[in-house]
Order: sequence, then C-alpha cells, then structure tokens
Amino acid sequence: MAKCSIETLNARLVAVYNASNGSLSAHVPLEVILRRFPGHLRGDVRRCIKELIKRGLLTLHPIREPTTYQLSQRGLECSTRLIKGETSSIEEC
Repeated sequence: MAKCSIETLNARLVAVYNASNGSLSAHVPLEVILRRFPGHLRGDVRRCIKELIKRGLLTLHPIREPTTYQLSQRGLECSTRLIKGETSSIEEC
C-alpha cells in the first residue's frame, strides 16, 4: 500500500473542512467526502483519511452507520492556514 503524498493529504483535509463548513461539531459521513473526488481516486481518499486520523487532524466519530468524521481543533487550524495560504503543507502545522 502506497503512502499518501503531502499534497494529497492537504487536498483531503481541505475537502473535509469544506464538507463540514469549517465546523468542529459537524460529523461528515465518508460518502460526502468521497463525492468530492473522482471515482478512480476514492480508494486513495479512504487511505488518506486514515493517515489524517493518525496525524490527529481528523477524528472518527463512532456511531453505528454510516461512519462519520470530524475535524479536530488542530485539523481546523491547519486547514484554515492551508486555505489562507499561510502554510503550504500539513507538515508545517
């Protein structure tokens, strides 16, 4: 399994930010995140979301179905900085 590149992780984090409208209390289903990417990239999106959870930028919200994700405080700050152009990658967050 290939690792996600930093650019790919940046795009996935910003997609979750957009799907949640920048809210820390929004629980975004995986399907909503996947819809923001072409079909051939969706497996990569799933893998990168796991990487973002490991880095502490997203949290898994455990409910029965469907699985939902939400931004952590660190993820919100990092995605906001990426969008504003204050930082170029999540490595700098």
